[in-house]
Amino acid sequence: MSVIKAKRHESQFEVFHHWYQTRKEITTLMLFDFGLHPERQERSLLHRLNIPDPAQLEGEALERYNKHKRRMASVVSWYLEQQRNTVHDCIAAVNEHVFVANSIFPTCPEELTERRVHQDIAIGQCFRLKQELQYTIETLEVDVNRYLRIAEMIDREIGLIKAWRKSDNKFKSAVK
Repeated sequence: MSVIKAKRHESQFEVFHHWYQTRKEITTLMLFDFGLHPERQERSLLHRLNIPDPAQLEGEALERYNKHKRRMASVVSWYLEQQRNTVHDCIAAVNEHVFVANSIFPTCPEELTERRVHQDIAIGQCFRLKQELQYTIETLEVDVNRYLRIAEMIDREIGLIKAWRKSDNKFKSAVK
């Protein structure tokens, strides 16, 4: 006899399965420059410099436009590299702490506390990851809709880790 689907509980391994999916989505986003489009970047530069059509520029105005364009390209390339490294560090930290927490099977109160500490750090790193992606949205000319799905995935991961942490309360009586 099986359990009705509505009454089933998620497996503790759902934390890991969902984390793999989230990690894959974020990595794909990073591989595609966080969703940055050169056309959008160009329009933003033209708007900031109040230039209707760059083809009509000549002399000093063209020189100034090209200078801003080169500077913007170098800043964006530098920023993308820095942001990739930061986001990758967040992903690696979540990964590390989730798997370290899972590797600890509590047999004494200290091990239970250590496991919970790693779960707490993983949750904190998830929040840090969300904040870094929010900063990317604010800094670059990107489509916010691509980030909404990832933010929801991170929120779900936080919920799964919290549920896992709560389910560890069953160890408290066994460990004492």
